[in-house]
Amino acid sequence: MAGAELEIICITGPTPGIVAATVSHAGAVRTIKMEIAHHPAGGWHARLLAGPEWGLRCHGVPTAILLEAAEAFEAEGVLFGVD
Repeated sequence: MAGAELEIICITGPTPGIVAATVSHAGAVRTIKMEIAHHPAGGWHARLLAGPEWGLRCHGVPTAILLEAAEAFEAEGVLFGVD
């Protein structure tokens, strides 16, 4: 899996608000629903709808989405090649 990248294919929905992000990684494609919000210190952050935890503060919406998508892929074992 060396060189595998997380890539946003499509984002639908308003920001700030609830979005559906279609993301690919290592041949797997997932559509992940998350909430995007302005961070109190500036920038953006996101959280998966399934969890209460907000992600790290990011300068841009795509980065916030990718960080949360990585969490979803990791939970499925896709990032580490777990069967």
